[in-house]
Order: sequence, then structure tokens, then C-alpha cells
Amino acid sequence: MCKSAILVVTVVSITTLLAFASAGNVERRQIVAVRVKTPPKIDGLLDDAVWQKAQPSEGLTQTKPDKGKPMTQRTVIRILYDDENIYLGVQCYDSEPEKVVGTEMRRDYEVWRTNDYVRFILDTYHDLRTSYYFGTNPVGAQVDARVTDNGNNFHLSWDAVWDCAAAPNSEGWSAEFSIPFRQLRFPTKEKHVWGFNFARTVRRNDEEGCWSPTQGLHVTSVSNAGELAGLENISQGHRLELRPTFVGGAEVNYHSETDVDSVRKPSLDIKYGLTSNLTLDATVNTDFAQVEADEERVNLSRFDMFFEEKRPFFLEGVGIFGNPSPKGSNTLPLFYSRRIGTEKGREAPILGGLKLTGKAGKQSIGLLSVQTDEVEDIPHTNFSAFRVQRDILRSSSVGIIFLNKAPWEGKWNRTFGADLRFNPREGVSIFGSLAKTWTKGLDDKDLAGKISASWGTEDSRIGASFSDIQENFNPEMGFVRRKDIQSRDIWGQKSFKIRKGIFRSVGGSGHYGVMLDHDGHLEDRRLGIQTWLELKTGDFAYIWYDRNWEHLEGGWEIRKGILIPAGTHENQGYGVYIGTDDSRWLKIGSSFETGGFYNGDRKSMSLRGHIRPIPKLLITGNYQRNFIDLPAGDITTNTINSRTIYTFSPDLFVKLFLQWNDDEGLIRSNFLLRYTYQPGSDLYIVYNELWRASEVEQRSIVGKIVYFFNL
Repeated sequence: MCKSAILVVTVVSITTLLAFASAGNVERRQIVAVRVKTPPKIDGLLDDAVWQKAQPSEGLTQTKPDKGKPMTQRTVIRILYDDENIYLGVQCYDSEPEKVVGTEMRRDYEVWRTNDYVRFILDTYHDLRTSYYFGTNPVGAQVDARVTDNGNNFHLSWDAVWDCAAAPNSEGWSAEFSIPFRQLRFPTKEKHVWGFNFARTVRRNDEEGCWSPTQGLHVTSVSNAGELAGLENISQGHRLELRPTFVGGAEVNYHSETDVDSVRKPSLDIKYGLTSNLTLDATVNTDFAQVEADEERVNLSRFDMFFEEKRPFFLEGVGIFGNPSPKGSNTLPLFYSRRIGTEKGREAPILGGLKLTGKAGKQSIGLLSVQTDEVEDIPHTNFSAFRVQRDILRSSSVGIIFLNKAPWEGKWNRTFGADLRFNPREGVSIFGSLAKTWTKGLDDKDLAGKISASWGTEDSRIGASFSDIQENFNPEMGFVRRKDIQSRDIWGQKSFKIRKGIFRSVGGSGHYGVMLDHDGHLEDRRLGIQTWLELKTGDFAYIWYDRNWEHLEGGWEIRKGILIPAGTHENQGYGVYIGTDDSRWLKIGSSFETGGFYNGDRKSMSLRGHIRPIPKLLITGNYQRNFIDLPAGDITTNTINSRTIYTFSPDLFVKLFLQWNDDEGLIRSNFLLRYTYQPGSDLYIVYNELWRASEVEQRSIVGKIVYFFNL
């Protein structure tokens, strides 16, 4: 552990010196918002006279395919505001308006993959780190998200109450946005300057461009944003929001006897702005009936699988507690909100919770306390988290976090961590974190540390990391898969633009990692190499090669009666994936992989894609098959996930979600109707079925109504 601490201190010292050599203030492009008394009508048409008072801004620069050149299609942006809202209007000129692509109206669908698209960010604290993200396409789909860590984390599940509309016209298409100030957080001052950037996608050319040029490809690079000036004497206005909810329905469980239970559950969510910077969220008798089930996946490893957070209460102030994803976290993943409300694979209902998030000066603050109910042998448990992060230098930060899991009966668990994020210049990132846990019955050897560094440009990226996790380190509110290890990883990638014939780009990447225990014995070693090719049509293919060494201290029963013996297992594998562009009405992608698997062989294949027979109807499918041949027996798994979605309007859609996992003998079906009858207020109808071993196990139907009050 001391080695990792010394390494962190050494890197911090070096990078602090580098900061003095980093670039100073950057001259940023600026757009001015104009105050008006009469707001525009949000119908997608820029025909209101009030838009003529705005100061237009245009001249977007390509980020792809010809980075640095002007976009081939003209775009004009205008911004207005009044006491309640900020308004953005955009005219997207197009020389071939009949080729504009707009098909998906469902909220938060990844329309940037399939449609023409516009989006913008608002860095309301002008801290060059975090922002609000809003976007739409030519048919008025609403997309919103929170951006943290200078674009490294994109939280699409975050939702605000706002409005937008889009409409075609003879010169292309136009869109209008209305964002209430009460949905944003910003400091209290007379005059404001916010970070601002805007981007547009022309899908048929796979062309993208930004109003303020970025080093990378994405508008979410907050440190590259321009500035929005002209905002004066604005406030968040009404600071109290109430969302009373009622759920009613029935649930039928089929066992030796058929049990029918009625479902009646009122709940309440409250949001109160303590100040313009700090927001208090409260939830009572929380219900998540509308949240879609996780996709069925087959776990062929010895470790837990990671699932994204989807529950609305945990998404307010998202990002402040860190990123728990094992793939995306540059620091130790100490807080994983999916640990709250589930225990031993079962749901533990949330009785209530409080969350305080926001900013005070240069400090970002997060405070969370959630109480769960008892379920059979699972006791009442309180989960608490406290986080403070301070902005330093240009776009760097330091922070601490404290976590406490306290069951009414049983062992408590606590975690304390400290972390550093240092960005001495654009494209360079260095992260360091140290943590300690306290668990009743576990003493000593309970420390962990991680340091990682990366350098990247649009076409290149290299990085390295080192982690040291002791055997008694036990963050029960985090997501740490392995203990008693020291791991070292290095990775890199490079891409090249071709721009000849049918080709667009080619590239490759590589990764090498070694994991040892604290006695120096090999636990895991992995080598991976990938190469890819992209065509101008957006179709692509990639090929990969993996080689790994894994040591098992004891035998592992991967499935009942099938034992993988102890020892070191060396395997290699090859794979290929070929797929068509996402924007096609018929998209198909297929992969095949073959190679060793511990002391046997494995073959895997997948087929995925979608079909859109008419603009409002989308059918997706994903089939995966694994065949594993082991000396102790064979394993064959199949999973299917399919969605059928019909979107009547941006406010109304229906969805049927079907899943089959023969590894566990499960079939799940979920039907959802969502109608947003006014901004922030929704009606849901949800029907679920669960089949196990070809027999129905559970059916339920519920209706949920949510009403939004702004007091």
C-alpha cells in the first residue's frame, strides 16, 4: 500500500509543477442573450417577432469529417430570456431539405446515432467541468443530460422539466427550446457569464460541427466551450416542487397456490431550493414501477456484473459522488447507488430518503441518506453518503467522500476516500485516489489506492493506471470486484482518416494488464489488440485478438456439477464484428468469437439490429449464444432481448420489451405506456410477466400517475 501512496504523492508533485507551464486564459467565442418581456411560442417555428430582437450567431466549425473546416450547411442560433426561462432558437439551413432525417420522437433516445440533431450545453457555474445538456431532432424529441468531469461522464438518465419543438421549412428545419431557470443551478449575482456551446449533426453526410471549436469530437468537452453573456438579474424563482404519485394495480404469484395481491402505493417526491446553488430532494415511500428491467445477460465470470442506475431519485446531482463503472472510473468506484434498495438479489423497498446536492463557491457538495425496509432476513438499513469536492486551478479538483451502511441488526460498514483530478493542459488527465474501510470483524489491511494518467487528442490516446487493493478492503456501498491485488494497466489507440474512395477511417488499439496478489503471485494477465475500419456509409468492422492468463487458487463451479480446476489457465481468442450504420431503416450487426476458455474452448456469436418499417415504429433485437466445451461438461447459453416501440408523439409512446435467458430458464415481458399530459406530469400503465422453466411465475399490472406542482 505504501508504494501506491508514494506513487500518488510523486505524480501530484510533478503535475503541480506542470500546471505552471500550462496554458493561461483562452479567448473564447461569445454569444449574447437578450432579455424580452413577451416570450416566443414554442412551436418550432421562428416566426414570432420577438426572435428578431435576438443577436444571431452562426459559423459552425466541423469536428468531423473535415475537422477545422466550416460546416457545409449554414446554422443560425438566437438566445432570449425573461424572468422565468431561457430560450434558444435555431434555424438549420439545408441545401437538400427533403433529405433531412427525423424519425425518433421518444425522450432520451440516442437520436445522434440515427437522425439530424442539434444540442447545446450550459456551464452555469463557468467552472469548465460540468454542464447541462439539451438537444432535439427535426421531429422534436427531447434529450437532456448532465455532463460531469469535463465530458468524461455523460448522464443521460437525468431529466428536467422543460419544453422544445421542431418543424420543417423550405430552407431546412428549425427548433425552439424553453429551459426554466428553476431547473438549473447557478450562483447568485447581478450579471452572469455562462459557458456555452452548440453542435449540429447532418446525418446523411455523417457531418458534425460545433459553434465553439473543440479539441475532440464532442460538444460535451466543457473546457472548450465559448461564453453566453447578457444574463442579468435572473433567479430560480419558485424553489419548491412536489410530485405526488399514486400506484394502483394487482400482482398474481403462481406457486402451489395462486396468490393475488392488490397494489396500492402512494408516494411523494419533493425538491426544494435551499439557495440558488443547493437543492434538497426528499422521497417518501418511493416507487420505481416505470423503470425498465435490466437486460438479461449471461455471467461467465466469477465476479458481479455492473448495471447502470435508472431510478430518478438517485439521478439528481448525478456525478458528484463519482463514477462507479469499472470501465469508466478513473478513481476507486466507492459509491454505487444500485447497492441501495437491493440485497442478496432481492428488492428492499425504500421507505424514504434525503439528498442535498449543489455548489457553494468552489465546493461541490453531496449529502445522501436513504432508509430501506426489512425483507425477511434483511434488516432495516440506513445508507448515507457525504461528498465534498473543491475546484482547483483551471479545470482540476480534489475531494473527499464518506460512506456509511448501518443495518439495524448486523455488521455496519464505513468507507472514507480522498481523490485528485488534475488536468494541467487540454488532453492531459491525471487521477489519484486513496481509501480506507471499517467493517466490524475486519481489521488491518483495509486500504486501497489507484492512480491513472492519460493523454489524448482527436485521433490518439495513451494511458496507464496502477491499483492496490488490500484483502480486507470492503466498500459495501461501492463496486470493487477483486481484493488483495495489485494491478498495472497500459493502453493506447490511434486512428487515421482515409477519405479515399469508399473509406472514412481506420484505426487500432491495444491493452496490456497484469494483476498480482500481495505475495507477488500472478492472478491475471491480459493482452488485447483490436483494429477497425469505417466506410463513408457509416458501416464498419473490427477484429480483435485476446490472450489471457488467469490463476485460480481453488476450483470454481461455474455451473452446477461443472468444476473448473485450480491452477493457471492460459487462453487466447479471436473475434470479428461487422455492422451497418445506425441511421439505416434496417440495421444489422453480427459478431463471432472463438478461443480457449479456462481448460476448454468457447465459441460465441451475436446478432443484433433494428428495423424501422415506418418512422413511428421501431423494432430492435439482440441475440447472443455461447457454447463452452469443458472436460467436466458443456455449457450452452442463449439470450434474446427485443423491444417494439411505437411513438405517437413526443408525449406519448408504448413499448413492449421481451427477454429470454435459457441459462436461468427465464422469460420476461414488460409492456409500458407513457403519456406526459403536461410537462413534469406523467401517466404510466405497466404490465409484467415472468416465466421460469416454461411455467408462469408472476403477472402484474399497475397504473401510475404523477402530478407536478411548482409552488
